[in-house]
Amino acid sequence: MTQERPITIRLFEHGVILSQLMRIANVAANTDAMAAALEITPLQVITGPVANAFIAIGLALVITRGRQSIARWFLSAVIVLDLVGLPGIPVVATMIGVPFAIVSAIAILLMLAAGVLMWLPASTAWLKQGKAG
Repeated sequence: MTQERPITIRLFEHGVILSQLMRIANVAANTDAMAAALEITPLQVITGPVANAFIAIGLALVITRGRQSIARWFLSAVIVLDLVGLPGIPVVATMIGVPFAIVSAIAILLMLAAGVLMWLPASTAWLKQGKAG
């Protein structure tokens, strides 16, 4: 019999998905400004966030649905890369706009919160039970 997923795992999954959807919507709403600032095409602008979402959500689902705890390390690396970009938020605010920068910062912090949830003892115990059963 399958044990119900703990709240930490459910919130983790929702947090990752929400974070990535926020990023895609934020970039989509500001595609033209970003394309002009970066001197690239709108398609190139949207490709990065969509690819990042596939990777992050895919890893989250491998963790929450596949119960593969090793994927936490890969997702942790993705989150660390997000955090590296956090100090650049003021520059983004100047280039694209303050609302874009605020939503970007919230999405990064939501991803960080999700990352903490996936390493909490309840999450770890649940993942270990999946290996035993």
